[in-house]
Amino acid sequence: MSTDVRFLLVRHPETVANVEGRYVGRGNTPFTERGNIQATLLAEHIVSFRPAALYTSPLRRARVVAEQASVRLGVDPIVDVRFTELDFGLAEGLTYAETSERGVQFDFASPDAPVAIGGESRNEIYDRVARTLDAVPHAFDRVAIVTHGGVFRSAIAHLLGLPRQAIWSFHIQNGSVAEIRVLDGHGMVEEFRTIG
Repeated sequence: MSTDVRFLLVRHPETVANVEGRYVGRGNTPFTERGNIQATLLAEHIVSFRPAALYTSPLRRARVVAEQASVRLGVDPIVDVRFTELDFGLAEGLTYAETSERGVQFDFASPDAPVAIGGESRNEIYDRVARTLDAVPHAFDRVAIVTHGGVFRSAIAHLLGLPRQAIWSFHIQNGSVAEIRVLDGHGMVEEFRTIG
């Protein structure tokens, strides 16, 4: 039986932490002025995609966009903790310079070691996202997911069948969207751009 599913991946709008270069995985940070504009534009983009299912990270910077879209769609957002950003451990809330100043070892390069003590590794976030995407019910032919940079990267690599180390091959700006069509297990990029 043939399957044809379209995924719309959405990275949350710009936040104060993004502008300051802070690692914010599990914490909250407010939108910038640009982020507020992006939130409205991203919600409109999701509505135009007409998803049968709308998933969101529980973190406010993603959830706000999903909730705005859901009101117009009449589709309740599915809040899924598995779409939460990479856990930065001891680096949470710090800039790269601050991790150095405080002696927090930070490593994006290792596939298996956490990015910082107490955090997740590159392989852990990839596996978490891949399992979650594979569990999306096949009854949904159009699925929107409002999430974060690390999850977005992992999702692209998984849906396109790329090697897991490819997650750092994509620069995912705030407000980025990617539409990926998966036809009989073969992923294809239909759209990839930044909104706002």
